[in-house]
Amino acid sequence: MLPVQEYIKHFKEIWESSPNHFPEFSKLYTEEEKRERETNYEHFQSKIKSLQNHNKVQQLRNDPGNSFFPMFKAFLETVFDFEKDHLKVILSEEFKDVSKDFFYKARAFGPELKPENIYQGMRNVWIMNGIQLMLNVPVRITPSVFAYSMIYPYSDNFLDDPEILAGEKEIFSRRFNRRLHGEEVNPASFTEEQLFKLVQMFEDEFPRKNFPEVYESLYAIQKGQTDSLKMAADNGLSDDRIVEICFEKGGASVLADGYLVAGKLTREQEQALFGYGVYLQLLDDIQDVKEDSLAFTKTIFSCLPEEDLGSFVNRTIHFGRVALEEMRCFEGAGNRDFIDLMNRSIETMVIESVGMNKKWYTADYLNKIEQYSPLHFEFVRQKRAQSKSQRFSMFQKYFNSARPENVPISF
Repeated sequence: MLPVQEYIKHFKEIWESSPNHFPEFSKLYTEEEKRERETNYEHFQSKIKSLQNHNKVQQLRNDPGNSFFPMFKAFLETVFDFEKDHLKVILSEEFKDVSKDFFYKARAFGPELKPENIYQGMRNVWIMNGIQLMLNVPVRITPSVFAYSMIYPYSDNFLDDPEILAGEKEIFSRRFNRRLHGEEVNPASFTEEQLFKLVQMFEDEFPRKNFPEVYESLYAIQKGQTDSLKMAADNGLSDDRIVEICFEKGGASVLADGYLVAGKLTREQEQALFGYGVYLQLLDDIQDVKEDSLAFTKTIFSCLPEEDLGSFVNRTIHFGRVALEEMRCFEGAGNRDFIDLMNRSIETMVIESVGMNKKWYTADYLNKIEQYSPLHFEFVRQKRAQSKSQRFSMFQKYFNSARPENVPISF
């Protein structure tokens, strides 16, 4: 079995030794620089809005290279200060077609899914594409990349639904776990039917006899998901156990990403991916602090007293910088630019998440960290709802104009 407990112990030690003082950032933004970037943001938003008619959506769908990517490149450069070497990775030719490919396959596999569900799965596709880059393998939608990313819209949404009783979730998890272990299980619902088809895609690409670690990684994430069901506010879990469950869930998820890309990994690569997953889980906890609190779900972040939240963010950033250094064991991530890009992207999201959840932080902390945001926090809060509705409005039209659902999925 994969040494998941060893990886949890390793990254807990890094977490516990990570300082909670305010981290150093490479760029401090003046008021004038923020206003300049906000103007650039407004220009980009206007251009996105101009695409929201049928003809423009068709143009975007048929030729994203000329219609969208140059505009997006300018946005990342002039608003978020991504460097040209970073953008070579984000906007490489390899990345330009995978999102559209996943979208069409997802539309054909799950015509009942909403655009938000497919977008949710697409986020995992991008993580797996990054792992493909690190492993120096072609960036594309393989059967397992597709199947694992589609598990999120089905399994996670079921397990995260507060309207579904905990007992139902436990029964579902046990049945899904049996199917992951190769048992013949008759689906009891449409959700299970879809999930079992996705497991079959893993089995077709990675036969169980030849790739046992692939399935051990899937068992690990399933265990992490099941353990996370214990994270209710009245569960009596110690803070130490909460840390272990959060690390297990996040680390195992990205470890499975790696195995479903490569089939085989070294011990060093396993550990590095596990740490990357822990870092992304901490980011999720920071982003979702409001939702977790309202749902009475405990995370490392949501159960802390208010005065400690800024210290938690600081510790997360210090932890992430150490954890990402372990990614250098991958040949494709050995250069400084790749690690810088990963860290810069996550830290930008962390800072923005602080601004989006201002009630959870002290005024002093908000004022201090806002200096390192390219946009005023008030501007971010105002634009987030607008940009989200615009993004999904355009995505909805793109979704509705996609090819018919009965087109067979091919890889």
